Amino acid sequence: MTTIGEYRISTQNNLKQLFGEEAPPLCDILMCHYMNVDKSELILKADEELPEEIIFKMNDAVNQLGYGVPVQYIIGNCWFYGQKIYVGKGCFIPRSDTETLVQAALPCIPQNGVFADICSGSGCISAAIAASRKDAKGYALELSYKALPYTERNTEEFPGVEVMRFDALDEDDYRALRERVPEGIDVIVCNPPYIRESEIDFLQQQIQYEPRTALDGGEDGLRFYRAVTEYAGLLLKPHGALLYEVGYGQAGDVS
Repeated sequence: MTTIGEYRISTQNNLKQLFGEEAPPLCDILMCHYMNVDKSELILKADEELPEEIIFKMNDAVNQLGYGVPVQYIIGNCWFYGQKIYVGKGCFIPRSDTETLVQAALPCIPQNGVFADICSGSGCISAAIAASRKDAKGYALELSYKALPYTERNTEEFPGVEVMRFDALDEDDYRALRERVPEGIDVIVCNPPYIRESEIDFLQQQIQYEPRTALDGGEDGLRFYRAVTEYAGLLLKPHGALLYEVGYGQAGDVS
């Protein structure tokens, strides 16, 4: 018999060889997911037997971690701004740093205002804004056919958010959206691909499991910023706001 506590300690120690201090939380995330418990329950059940089916799933998940698969892809979700966000292969994983963009956008959206989330990916930004501002109307705009099912799933509980396939580099798509929203948009938020093309192959292994199209910002990392900045005026109301997440060292160039 293997107890939950024994397996937990053993797995944490095995993961430390690859992940160091990240090993305990990684192990706990997986165990809580497969056991359908929270961390406090996990600890309280330490002396109980761990079912063989859970051991099998955990061993498989640990092997995937060893190959560099992000834990969010293994369990199929993550948390962003208090919202459970579903993710999978082909969909960029939300980062907690991006919550700052949500915090910046919320006070800029007037009562019953309209926002657009360009390069929406998982739809996490749209979901976070909609959860806080149910009066607002939003457009979650994403090009990738692989990401769009996640965009839709993560925003489906918010009737004020409409998901659309949208190419952030194509002026025609901006004009088509303006025809759909003739009154204009109050706030555009955008977390675009901003990694320099030449740097992508040198990123951490886990990041390279994510879609290259969600990372590749072109030769200098600024391709999407140029396009969105150029075309945003086709959508924004007078005195509307355009808010970006930018990569390290890019703020000056983007501004």
